[in-house]
Amino acid sequence: MEHAQLALKKLAAQAHGEALTQLLSAWEKRDAAQVPSTQDLGGRVTPAVRTAWTQALTAAPKGDAAEALLRLEMAAEVPTPAEHISARRLLQLQLLTRRNDPAPDQTWGQDAARVLASASDAATARRLQNVLKNLLRK
Repeated sequence: MEHAQLALKKLAAQAHGEALTQLLSAWEKRDAAQVPSTQDLGGRVTPAVRTAWTQALTAAPKGDAAEALLRLEMAAEVPTPAEHISARRLLQLQLLTRRNDPAPDQTWGQDAARVLASASDAATARRLQNVLKNLLRK
């Protein structure tokens, strides 16, 4: 019985990884049709969040994803690359002064949409993958 449960967990992890790879590929190609279904992405992604992601991909790349990516890293509790640590600390201080604003772990779906709305590059894609790997697993 334990072996079967372990095998199921392993299959779920593989499927989760494939869905994440599909999402990042869709971002790189700006092809909303490649975005995995909400079921494939896991229970934390609501249909509204998936719709926001597909809308972000259908529009032309715009905006800077730096703050949204930092918010995602805070929500996922993953380390920020060394060159962005001072920006993260500054953002954390700003968030402390905004008492009624939702916390990053409450807005991660919208923050991911803001990142997906920006242009794709390898470093940002790697950071987004690390973040979503943690957030989708929770």
